[in-house]
Amino acid sequence: MIENIDLRYQEEMQRIFKLLTNSTRLNILVLLENKQLSVSDIVQYLKIPQPQVSHQLSILKQHQLVTAERVGKNNLYELDDPHILSVIESTKNHVKHVVNGKKHGEM
Repeated sequence: MIENIDLRYQEEMQRIFKLLTNSTRLNILVLLENKQLSVSDIVQYLKIPQPQVSHQLSILKQHQLVTAERVGKNNLYELDDPHILSVIESTKNHVKHVVNGKKHGEM
């Protein structure tokens, strides 16, 4: 049974869910699942402008979802908290049911 959520946690959960409403941020998090990437790497994968990638990384970093490590001239980004991927995966599984018009447990 899920207990009522403390207001402090509710507010932070709402911030996280709002962060995940942006497709660029979602894609960045998934890209960083198994590897560190530079801004240039992410730009190549997502085919979007560098300033947009940098801005979204800054937001993700501010909310402790990614970290950056300076290597030479580049910052390499990685997930700070891999738990976020389970949130994304659970949501994706739920969406499959909705999109396919099936109830949970139906194939």
